[in-house]
Amino acid sequence: MVRMEPVTTPGKKAGSNTGRWRCIRFALGLAITVACVGFIVSRVDFGEIREALAHFNWLLAPVGLASLSFGYVMRIVRWALMLRAGGANVSIRDCAAPFLGSIALNNVLPFRAGDVVRALVFPGAIGVRRTTAAASLVLERLVDLLSLLLCLGAGLTLSGLFSLPAWMKDTVLLLTVGGVGAMAAIALCSAPLTSLLGRIAERIGRGGGGLLAKVLRVTIELMEGAGAMSRPRTLIVLFGLSLLVWAGETGLFLSLIFGLGLYAGLAAGLLIMAVATLSTLVPSSPGYVGPFHLAVFTAVSMLGGSSSQAASLALLTHLGLWLPTTLAGSLFIAANPQLFKGIKGKYAGGPEADDLKLA
Repeated sequence: MVRMEPVTTPGKKAGSNTGRWRCIRFALGLAITVACVGFIVSRVDFGEIREALAHFNWLLAPVGLASLSFGYVMRIVRWALMLRAGGANVSIRDCAAPFLGSIALNNVLPFRAGDVVRALVFPGAIGVRRTTAAASLVLERLVDLLSLLLCLGAGLTLSGLFSLPAWMKDTVLLLTVGGVGAMAAIALCSAPLTSLLGRIAERIGRGGGGLLAKVLRVTIELMEGAGAMSRPRTLIVLFGLSLLVWAGETGLFLSLIFGLGLYAGLAAGLLIMAVATLSTLVPSSPGYVGPFHLAVFTAVSMLGGSSSQAASLALLTHLGLWLPTTLAGSLFIAANPQLFKGIKGKYAGGPEADDLKLA
């Protein structure tokens, strides 16, 4: 983070502003969580929910867990591919612990702290540049966003449900335009912008431009990494793996839907999964409590399910997604304490310019 501070009080103003923004964001997320949970509670009969859960077919739970596991294996494979495209020498096995560890941290800590740790701390344990890891995280989010929007469109088309609320249509359109625009900018503009910034950095460096030159060098490394990962062949493979990722997650949703005795098919699973996952973009408490449940509740209701069915599925899918990934990530962290060696500073061999904590 670059901090511009008065000489008389170094770090104080920027630090207080950052702390204030985090407090506001946490309070907003907590308020959204309470509002979403309150909305659901006001519309369900807890006796009916207990009845639905009592008759759940638990034999389908292992099927859902196996499908979720497949999806996460594909996530790890995809991340390893991106890091290799960015110049890192890593194996799929190397990437498993930092990836699952970051997911577990995201599940229990606010502000998506796991993503920050995967970009700035865990790379040191597997010999990856921080800028490469950060670029992979940005591209991963964009690919996931566009893949989820594709799943949402497929679910809507197959289900025949086209009458979305106006706010949802506008949100989907905004996300689609933003995602496609960002991906196009990375794929098409990274090379010329990198060249331009390189010339500027060289001139500033000759003039002793210190911090600004360092900022430009880090920016160049980020753009070079993102550009290398967004080459056409790589993008095709990434999108293919992403479809497998969300197929695995859809399998979990379908298993739980069938376990509750709901008569729904692939279209319903795709639609509910996509809406629920996109809802995690909304600020909330750690673990995405609130918006996720409201999204599942709303999607099931749109497809004709009762309030008790919708609430039961929201509880089960959240538990099915949160608990296994948190346990698996925690076990990987416990078995690999060297993951946190990146906290102490730059990893061995990393260039001086490769440090995203500029000040």
